Amino acid sequence: MKIERISLAALLATFALLLMVLVGGKSFTLNSQAWHMWQSAGHNPFGVLLSGHPHGLRYLVYYPVFAVAEFSNLPPDLVFSCGSAAVLLFMSVLVAQIDVDVWGTQGHVWRRDLVILSMFVMSLLMNGRLLLAFCGYLLIIFAGVDWFKRREWKSVNAISVLLGCLLAGVSSGTLLAAMALSAGIVLVAASMDAKLLKNNPIAAVSIVAILALFVGYALIGLGKNLTFYGGDEAAVVRMLGHGAGGDIAKSVGLGNLVEQDDTPVSGGMLGAVLQYWWIAAVVGAVVARRFGWRPVHMVQTSSPGQNLIHLSIMLAMVGGLFGYSILVMGLIPLLVFGSDRLISRMAVLN
Repeated sequence: MKIERISLAALLATFALLLMVLVGGKSFTLNSQAWHMWQSAGHNPFGVLLSGHPHGLRYLVYYPVFAVAEFSNLPPDLVFSCGSAAVLLFMSVLVAQIDVDVWGTQGHVWRRDLVILSMFVMSLLMNGRLLLAFCGYLLIIFAGVDWFKRREWKSVNAISVLLGCLLAGVSSGTLLAAMALSAGIVLVAASMDAKLLKNNPIAAVSIVAILALFVGYALIGLGKNLTFYGGDEAAVVRMLGHGAGGDIAKSVGLGNLVEQDDTPVSGGMLGAVLQYWWIAAVVGAVVARRFGWRPVHMVQTSSPGQNLIHLSIMLAMVGGLFGYSILVMGLIPLLVFGSDRLISRMAVLN
């Protein structure tokens, strides 16, 4: 079966999104931090990065938008919107390749297009910042499943991990999740396919080297967040108010221990509906149980690529307790996982 690198569904969805951007029906806007950094740092993103500025890493990601806008004399938000549409198209390519590498070609078109169309619908409810983090997370998943499938660690795998962490650096929380998933590639290989890791030691070496590049900025961001929430022993508990943990605390009568944010995720209607995430979790658990889902058995019988998908979802769920941005970063891996379950179930019924 010939696999299309770019599906017709993705092209049509990208065209529709660009059309909405051009007529003003949808826009992806740069946040205030990006504008402030542009006004204060200008054309010196690397200088800001090397200075240890807490927003230096994310400004490195945003800087090309301002540079292109200045060169083309276009509004930065318009450039960012068009760039976000391009990012979504690139993400559709990653999704297609990940799906084939993990679950094979049978049913691929249905799974791929289901995820791609869901991604574009989600994009209408969110801002471009989260899309960049989504793309970074997918790049890291791609690096891992490509290695597991082809059994050779190439420069494209290392570059994917590097770019994945960089794009996820638009938020300190999403950066930590991306770094954890990068380390997870090595852990999955070591626990499930030690021979693969032995034959490709450069994989672990390059991932460790990449993580070393980002660990300083991750610690700066973590320290900044802890300070914002008081900097004492209870700061971690208070941080739950920035994510899904605040909803859980309120539901069990411990809402007084956290300071719930008014808008969990900025930039669109997605943040408004996220407070009801637990309803989807309960419904999803009931449905999964009905279909015979057994987590431990699933992990034991899954391939390394499948377990990397599982790990990406779990990391987003755990990190999501402290930040909604991390929680929603797991939506696309969840869609990739869920599309396989759905199509497989439909095939059995037919």
